[in-house]
Amino acid sequence: MENKHVPEDFDLHSLCEKDIIVKSICRLWAGMGYIYDVSVKREFHIIVKHIVPPPKHSRSFGDKRKAVSYEVEANFYRHVAPTLIAENKLSIPVPYHVENDSDNSITICMSRLEGSPGYLSDEDQIHVALKWMATLHAATWDKADSLVEEKGLQPIGSYWHLDTRPSEHDSMPRRGWEGRLKRAARAIDERLKRDQMQCCIHGDLKDANMLFSNNSVGIYDFQYCGKAPPTVDLAYFFCVAVGDADDAYLEFYHNQLSSLLGTSCNPPTLTQLKESLSIAFCDFQRFMSGWGQWGSDISHHVIKVLNRLDGGTMLPSEDAYREAMLEHFG
Repeated sequence: MENKHVPEDFDLHSLCEKDIIVKSICRLWAGMGYIYDVSVKREFHIIVKHIVPPPKHSRSFGDKRKAVSYEVEANFYRHVAPTLIAENKLSIPVPYHVENDSDNSITICMSRLEGSPGYLSDEDQIHVALKWMATLHAATWDKADSLVEEKGLQPIGSYWHLDTRPSEHDSMPRRGWEGRLKRAARAIDERLKRDQMQCCIHGDLKDANMLFSNNSVGIYDFQYCGKAPPTVDLAYFFCVAVGDADDAYLEFYHNQLSSLLGTSCNPPTLTQLKESLSIAFCDFQRFMSGWGQWGSDISHHVIKVLNRLDGGTMLPSEDAYREAMLEHFG
């Protein structure tokens, strides 16, 4: 993946106004700013993400979640990205400058990833994306707590986790298998939090955040990077970007992760990954059941887990699902 940097010998003092072209790429969620492409003498590009959240006193629950996510992204580029690029060769935007202003606005200047969007119809693209994922997960394996506490990443990775989605949980159907999922939601959330596999995940691994070039992939948008089992990334990726969880793809990821971790880190077994992935599917479906269906139909994965927990009949309480989860999934 080509990632064009600002040349070290480039003379910024020689620039004049006509040498710089600024183009607005898109507006951020909830109108919290813009992303710009800054072309310098048409030789290289700098991506500028300028975030302007609403005043703290007027933020809705959703505004608070989004504002925090941009603070996390600034922390990621300031404190974590340089190491991932230098030591792990991970293709992500190179941070040039990160600034938090007194008015709560944030400016992130970074390199522009080269490549083209992919729609994950190509097996090679799926493989390089899984390899990128395994690299991030292995690089942060068993380090998530320190990266959260010392570097300011998300305490719980992903944008859909239960703590930040109470309204979607409340909106879930109360009958049928989705009603059972609603009642089991807290048990599922708690199971993922105590999963033995913990790392820092990307948290929004959809194909819209990927650029492909020469059989490699670059990935951006790290607002929800934080602590979680790696299967949370996998569940979202398989549902939204790939279409479903093919055993061959999970085996490919497992081989990549195991090779990167080596024997000293006690890599998870394929069986452990499959079980954790089934719980992660339930967690993402919980969000979609309250927010709106997106991606492929993963209900068959969810119903299989629910049947294991309750035998096909809704249990009387959330605590009953907690007990069933401990009994069947640990």
